Amino acid sequence: PSGAMPTPCSPRRTSKERARAGAGGSRGAPLQHSFLTDVSDVCEMEGGLLSLLSDFHSGKLQAFGKECSFEQLEHVREMQEKLARLHFGLDVCVEELPQEQKKAAADRNLDQLLAHLEELSSSIQKLHLAESSDPEDAA
Repeated sequence: PSGAMPTPCSPRRTSKERARAGAGGSRGAPLQHSFLTDVSDVCEMEGGLLSLLSDFHSGKLQAFGKECSFEQLEHVREMQEKLARLHFGLDVCVEELPQEQKKAAADRNLDQLLAHLEELSSSIQKLHLAESSDPEDAA
């Protein structure tokens, strides 16, 4: 790939847009949908998105500073998924228990979920601490 960004759109309408615009008769497009048909707004948004994409590919965009690795982010995502699976799995187990055991099981499950949530929160906090201790931020 050349790395060159596509040029922003030219203000022309597709045949589908022309057909849609003509289908409304003399009424015209409702006001709440005008943003969809204003080509200059669409071109401006496209330019902004292309600029954002360019910044992303060049490495200018960083959510948690330079010290944060993809491995750390991947670990946090895996922890989130594990917590979600645990939550749904524990809920199913409680449903299968007799009524008199449900409260105790639900309490144990809540303790287990809170422990996992605390671990996840701690990992996310470490990402934020790495961001705030980034030496370039102090300059």
